[in-house]
Amino acid sequence: MASLQRASILLEDMTCPICMKILQDPVTIDCGHNFCLQCINQVRKTAEILHCPLCKLPVNMDAFRPNKLLASIAEKIQAMDPAEVQPEEEPRCQKHNEQIHYFCEEDSEFLCVNCRVSKEQISYKVTSIDEAAQNYKVQIETQVQHLGQKDKEIIKEKKECEEATQVFRAQVHLERLKILEEFKRVRQRLEEEERFLLSRLSWLEQEGVKQLEEYVTVTEGQLTTLRNHMESLKNRLQAPSMKLLEVSSLGKDSLSIYLHRDKEFEFHNPTPVPLNLKKKMSEAKARHESIIESLKKLTDNLNTEGKEDESTFLNSLDKKDKENWLLLQKNNSELPTSVPMTLDMASADPNLTFSQDLKKASLYVIDGKSNTQAKPRQLYPFHCVRGSPGLSSGCVVWEVEIQGPPGMLGIVGVVAELPQGSQIQNSEPCCLWALRISSSGCQPITNCSIQKNLPICLTKVGVYVDYDHGAIIFYDAITNKHIYTFQASFDKQVFPLFGLFPTCSSITLSP
Repeated sequence: MASLQRASILLEDMTCPICMKILQDPVTIDCGHNFCLQCINQVRKTAEILHCPLCKLPVNMDAFRPNKLLASIAEKIQAMDPAEVQPEEEPRCQKHNEQIHYFCEEDSEFLCVNCRVSKEQISYKVTSIDEAAQNYKVQIETQVQHLGQKDKEIIKEKKECEEATQVFRAQVHLERLKILEEFKRVRQRLEEEERFLLSRLSWLEQEGVKQLEEYVTVTEGQLTTLRNHMESLKNRLQAPSMKLLEVSSLGKDSLSIYLHRDKEFEFHNPTPVPLNLKKKMSEAKARHESIIESLKKLTDNLNTEGKEDESTFLNSLDKKDKENWLLLQKNNSELPTSVPMTLDMASADPNLTFSQDLKKASLYVIDGKSNTQAKPRQLYPFHCVRGSPGLSSGCVVWEVEIQGPPGMLGIVGVVAELPQGSQIQNSEPCCLWALRISSSGCQPITNCSIQKNLPICLTKVGVYVDYDHGAIIFYDAITNKHIYTFQASFDKQVFPLFGLFPTCSSITLSP
């Protein structure tokens, strides 16, 4: 097969470009191309100025040089078996039944010798097949390079769009958490206020019951005294005359005093509801009216603004988007719950101090000495604390603001659950995905490697974790621009991780 290919190539070199047959009496012209003597003479007879049929350079008609070497080779080729040099029959022109050796670029047609002459007469660009193929190869290679560059640009654009979409999803998730958390806080405050107001009314009611009991007791006592006296008089009235007057033996005026004892009786009517209790009730009513008025205004505003907002949003949707919206409303009939992110003091470095709501951690080391009783740091030299709760499915997002002196370093990221007392640096396999943040930029790091430095100065960074797809996305929470994405495969629970260094630095979580 290889010998056939070499013989075929040799045959091409020994073919006259005019008649496309084995060279007969080959001659070499000024430009170095070779032709049959008869063929080139035929061309010379039809042209006032002879040009090379291949390269079109002017040719001296009297300078044809016989090429004896080619003549010898041509004789040897002609003596060979045609099957040895022509392994397969070449295509032929359907019009002239001649072998095809030329190509017209204007009409994109293959040409034989006769076709070529007619094309050249109307100034069409005609070249050999190999030359035309070479020209098109150059064009194709240029196009391939251009498309390759386009491919790189599209890949870059695709990556940037995916990153922007990831940050957008993080922002949507964060806003969802903010809404859920704020409404939860409002509901909690309303419930607390409701409990207080109802408890106060219950207390006032109990105090009213006590006042009523006291009033009844005092009044009943006086009624008993009065009724006893009345009963005594009635009994005296029923007694015989001597018996009725027996009292006179007690003294001159004793009966008179006895008879007028009712005039001395005075009913002491107690106050049913004391003034201080009335005042408390009046204050409670005023507070109730104020709250009811505020809630009414809030409800009216929410009703008006909410309907306007909903109408504007729905009017901005096309038919297909509205169908998707209604389907989403049907599927999301139950609101999701939110669990606010806090800092886990149980996992914290002892040198860290925390705000009451566990949203802020600060590092203070007195006289440059840290707590000597502290356990080994999980990620030296940083003083670390984990976030809570952990994540074992779904998505979570948080933003953290970092503050500190010049030269401050901070760590923000995610760490897999580790055995008690384990250090992150010594863990295998990869268990940390984080940004190391400084005043000069930030570095994506794992416990196994450190990536190139990114010249991005951060004061507030957002972290979006998609556990199910193994994505940890960092973005600038001020500009909402993507910073870096880790792709991981989680096989255990992961936790937010924060680290501070040096002293007087702090982090603040939101929401």
